[in-house]
Amino acid sequence: MKYNFKINSNGSIKYFALILSFVFISLPSFAIQDLEQLSPGDTITLEDCINFAYEHSPEIKKAKNNVLAAKSRIGQTKSIYFPSLSANTGYYIIQNAKRWDRSNNYHSLNVDLSQKIWDFGKMNATLNAYKYNLEAAKLALEYEYVDTTYVVKIEYYKCLEYWAKVLINERNVEIQQLQYNRAKALHEEGLKSKIDVVDAEVALDNAKFALIEARSDYYTEIMILKNVMYWSNCPQQYKLAPTPTFNILVDYKYESDLSKSSHNPDFHTILTQGIKKANVLGNKKEDFLALPHDVDWYLNESREKNPFLLGIKLIEKAAEENLKGIRRMYNPDLDLNLGYNLMNNNQTTSNTFDIGVRLGIGGFNAMYMKTKLEEAKANLAMAQNDTEQYIIDNEWDVRDKVAWMLKFPAEISIKLNQIERALEYLELADGRYTVGTGNFIELQKAAHEYYLAQLEYINVVCQYNRVLAMVDRSIGVR
Repeated sequence: MKYNFKINSNGSIKYFALILSFVFISLPSFAIQDLEQLSPGDTITLEDCINFAYEHSPEIKKAKNNVLAAKSRIGQTKSIYFPSLSANTGYYIIQNAKRWDRSNNYHSLNVDLSQKIWDFGKMNATLNAYKYNLEAAKLALEYEYVDTTYVVKIEYYKCLEYWAKVLINERNVEIQQLQYNRAKALHEEGLKSKIDVVDAEVALDNAKFALIEARSDYYTEIMILKNVMYWSNCPQQYKLAPTPTFNILVDYKYESDLSKSSHNPDFHTILTQGIKKANVLGNKKEDFLALPHDVDWYLNESREKNPFLLGIKLIEKAAEENLKGIRRMYNPDLDLNLGYNLMNNNQTTSNTFDIGVRLGIGGFNAMYMKTKLEEAKANLAMAQNDTEQYIIDNEWDVRDKVAWMLKFPAEISIKLNQIERALEYLELADGRYTVGTGNFIELQKAAHEYYLAQLEYINVVCQYNRVLAMVDRSIGVR
């Protein structure tokens, strides 16, 4: 369920331009505070992206204006206890139809000052409702910051995920190229059949195709990150910094262990070219910790800090005050009036000054009063229902995300072990094929298992980071 704050005039609370820019992963050289002045080759961090989105998000700008509007409504309400000044003047021509020689033309000036003394609680109820709406608007603004932080984090982690998959697919192409070169060389020496060469060529083409797809996915995700940051002008090359729990290695490269031979060096180089581990991530399993608190702690944090929950509770209070105001609609008004009147014609001038106190009641309409009360009660009931529903939904969301986090330390440990075992399997299959005891199908299976193990590890790491962001959003922190 998606919840949104909206504020109407009554004070009630209610992502293609493809960029083919190469983004490289690097350690942060310095923080970029103003991405509009970013130069090619500069490094941007997750914090830079979040801060940029804060500054450019139209939703945040709208929420800020809603705060200003809610604040102004308080001033408008208080103004009824400020003096009201009115003045008018005029010149009147009065001609006697029978006596054209006599005129009663005159000039008049009237100045009135009125001051409300007491409205018997009507203004207080309205003022309290607008004060609650102001605080709710501030919480709506904070919720926009929380939501923007979450969205940028999710897309930033996806960019790191897809870039890691590009590196894995580049590594897989190199492994498949090695296997093709070796199968071809062994076939030319009469040691292996032609079918191994064909199989190796098919596997190499598949790996190249997967690499193209991975790069395409990466460029698309970069576009999405730009979009959620509202970044219209960016350089063609920039670097994304890794994070502590998604530490993509800067110095990633494929390294081969080439043994030298004085006899037929090229052929023996191919035979002895080993499979070496090339880590994409520099993280250890100790980097992926479980949450430091139990679910009850996170539930309590959400109840105390979640700006959306706090905001809708204030909306409920505003609805209660609105109901009070409707019930006091026909309370009397006590006003003080001061007046000065000047009338001057060609014969006489008169000046009068008056002062008075007035106690009055507006025109009473029983039908209107009844329907307004029904509307106010319905609005209060809806606000109470929204509060109860969000409490239930948010508690389930917090419990779900906290429970989700419990599995990651064990899963990541298993995935790291799977990579080690898959690499060992590939090394053994590679050696068996080279000495002639293994077949190419076994070698291809081992290479594919190693490839999948790396991709699955990256998937789990990205999921770990995304769920961490979800937990923060559920409890309402940036």
